[in-house]
Order: sequence, then structure tokens, then C-alpha cells
Amino acid sequence: MSADNVIKADQFAEFASVVVRCLPRDLPPAQAQKWIEDQAALKMRLSTALVAEIFTFFTPLTDSQVPSAHRSTLSKCRADASRQGVADSAPSCYRVVKGFTLKHHAPQAGPCRENFQYLQDWNFEDKPTDDCLVFWIPRLVPGSIGKTVEEQKLHLEEFRNRLDLPSHHCSSFGSVALLSGLILAHYKATGEQVPLNGLWTRTDSCDADGGRLGLDWNSGELNCDNWHWDGRDDDIGCFALGVEKALGS
Repeated sequence: MSADNVIKADQFAEFASVVVRCLPRDLPPAQAQKWIEDQAALKMRLSTALVAEIFTFFTPLTDSQVPSAHRSTLSKCRADASRQGVADSAPSCYRVVKGFTLKHHAPQAGPCRENFQYLQDWNFEDKPTDDCLVFWIPRLVPGSIGKTVEEQKLHLEEFRNRLDLPSHHCSSFGSVALLSGLILAHYKATGEQVPLNGLWTRTDSCDADGGRLGLDWNSGELNCDNWHWDGRDDDIGCFALGVEKALGS
């Protein structure tokens, strides 16, 4: 699809809202049916625009597109993902482009609670993504739920050692921008909303008051919230991320 045929998500959302506000009441059946059909076409157009937006920053790579230096990592991640029930067709590696943020880009890339308007005045560093490759398994690490932050970090280290991954992998939870982008890209690629079962994933991002940001799906939308403690919670786990800054082959 050419760039001329894909409009920005925010532009389209504004246009669609105008259409809804201007809809006359008590339309005759024929006109109402036409309006319904038009809305279906608009929804498809919006979906296309959102796919284009997220895949601009997070490009899923096929196995053959992953640089040869990282094929061993890819193989290990795929094997563990399969053991956790992830479809073989789900991407395990994304090429990430610098500049994606939670506040600005995530609402344009997929369904987000209230378009994340409620968090626009939250005081936290919305650190944009860097150019990198990211290997991840779209499941919370087994056994990571119900642990403190420090216990989860040790659990990630144990996971890394068990899979014999590079020493710099699984060294952090990931920023809220990076994780939101991965989650939305996975949703656009597979239709699956992770974390599953209403659970949360912790992030590295904290607000000025010390509240740590987390992400989950709520009523079909990505949700962001924060906690002012890093203790145990039966709803919060973490993802295993492997970030490679060097993008060469």
C-alpha cells in the first residue's frame, strides 16, 4: 500500500469522531445501513493506518532476516516460546527504530486506554526507544509472578543462565516505551493481547514520586498504571528481553 493510501491514526480518529458527532438521529433504514457500511470501511482504514504506524518502529523479522550472529539466540528463544504455548508464527525478534514513546506514539499504534490522555501529565521520563534488535518471548517469565523487584531481577538472571543467553540479556525489565511498543506490535502481528489473563508486566520506568509503571490489557485496550512500592503482587510478572545495540550481520 502506498503512503498516499495510509493516513495517520490521529488524523483518522479525529475525522471519525466528527462523523459520529454529525450523525443525524432516526435515519431511514437504507441510510442507516449505508452509514454502518461506511463505518466498517472506516474501521478497516484505521486498522491499516495503525498497523503502518507500529510497524514503522517495530518491524517483526523472519528467521532469515535475523543477523547470523544472533541466530543461536533466536533458536533458544523460539524453543522456550514454543514450550510456553506461543505460536511458531509469532515473531521472536523485532528491529526497533529510535524515537518511539509511550505518551505520543503508543496511542497511535494500537488500542490504548483513553488514548493515554490520562497519563499525559504524569511526571516520568518517557525515554524513547533506541535503534536495536530485541529478542523476547511474549509470555511472562514462568515463576516471576508474586516476587519483589529484586527477586524478579534474580529470576531473570536464572532464566538467562538456564537458556545460556548472552550475559547482557534479561538484565532489566525494559522501559515502558519499549515494552508498550513490543506488546502493541505483537498484538498487530498475531491478535494476541499479552500479558495474558489480565496480568501485569513491570517496567524499568518510574515516575518522579517513585511509582513504577506497569502495563496490562483491560477491556481490549493497553493500560498503564503505577505502584509506589516494589513488593510482591500476585498480578505482576516480567518479560525476558534481549536487547542488541549492534545491528550488523
